[in-house]
Amino acid sequence: MENYKVIVEQSDSTVVTAFESNKARQKEHQSERELENALIKQLINQGYEYLDVQNTKGLLSNLRKQIEKLNKYTFSDKEWKQILDKYLINSNDGIVEKTRKVQEDYIYNLIKDNGSTQNIRIIDKNNIHNNSLQVIHQIEIEGKYKNIYDVTILVNGLPLVHLELKQRGVSIQDAFNQIRRYQDESFWAESGLYEYVQIFVISNGTNTKYYSNTTREQASKENANLENKKKTSHSFEFTSSWADAQNRVIEDIVDFSETFFAKHALLNILTKYCVFTADNILLVMRPYQIVATERIISKIKINLNDKKRIGNIEAGGHVWHTTGSGKTLTSFKTARIASEIPEINKVLFVVDRKDLDYQTMKEYDKFEKGAANSNTSTAVLKKQLEDVNVKIIITTIQKLTILVNKNKNHPIYDKNIVLMFDECHRSQFGQMHVDITKSFKKY
Repeated sequence: MENYKVIVEQSDSTVVTAFESNKARQKEHQSERELENALIKQLINQGYEYLDVQNTKGLLSNLRKQIEKLNKYTFSDKEWKQILDKYLINSNDGIVEKTRKVQEDYIYNLIKDNGSTQNIRIIDKNNIHNNSLQVIHQIEIEGKYKNIYDVTILVNGLPLVHLELKQRGVSIQDAFNQIRRYQDESFWAESGLYEYVQIFVISNGTNTKYYSNTTREQASKENANLENKKKTSHSFEFTSSWADAQNRVIEDIVDFSETFFAKHALLNILTKYCVFTADNILLVMRPYQIVATERIISKIKINLNDKKRIGNIEAGGHVWHTTGSGKTLTSFKTARIASEIPEINKVLFVVDRKDLDYQTMKEYDKFEKGAANSNTSTAVLKKQLEDVNVKIIITTIQKLTILVNKNKNHPIYDKNIVLMFDECHRSQFGQMHVDITKSFKKY
């Protein structure tokens, strides 16, 4: 297939502000293979490299080239074998360990032939455009049975996104069920590289959805007894639609690919908007959660460059969520990203009641053990505010009010602080709120 070079690419928001399709809709019958070929051609036009491989040998050969390219280092055969055997395709690793490598442990300490060490990345999360995107199709993997997969997107040679397509008119649940069958029959087989998949996309052309590889139990070749558990935990109900920032659903595969598979969008989703929880569950955020997070982070950065706004109501904003729409995940991801901005000293997550303080801490701990610090008293809160290693603090508005009233001239008031108020009850607009916002000069 012909390769195309991207001349200009927008790289701002992950979710498009407003999407109006300018593509002609497919009206006549389109076979699964025709749908597949059209998708691959579109991805090539969007700057993906087409890779012609049909087996594990070709996949591993390409993986070596892509990891060398990313790290600007050429491996000896002995060094590459070390990376494969001890890290990438370690026979003791399953889907949990491989997901953790992508999300958390993506740097391997290579012992080179000369005895020195070098950090080797499998993904660059600081500069996403250093990562290479390729598309393959019709690769054969043999496990319990020989399976031929539709379309896979490789990031630095690793299969991180997999698509199953059905012809128009066929239910996309058939594609979902087919992926579940592959998990049982072959994703673990041969090199086991398909256990690295983070996101699945299913489509019949007209309707398209995505979901994380959230099934942590797999009916593996070693343990067929997990089959029943797998079926109950991997539910079609957890699939999500993609949308624009107006929450208008983007369903057609052509429009979905133009937005979700825009290179910057997909790499942002993989590197920033997936959460691997303390319970070993991979979550991928929904478009409205990503929009909320990015708008808050954007406003924080704008405020840091406009000193007149800091410490005023213009420096803030309001996010409204319905019950059950994932507010805690949105706030957690926002707090994490905000805490990583070098100019930000602390992120304070302020809740209204003592029981909610504990509950929020438990919720945050589900996403990442120890990521946030809660406090039992104003004395503990004071210590946390003074500890440079504590970046995110969960506290109640009552404790924070006592602290500011007892410590009128604390140095923290002159630091760059992000205040996130959970649940806008009336107390957030009473005297306690006034006391807090009067004390902190640079919120």
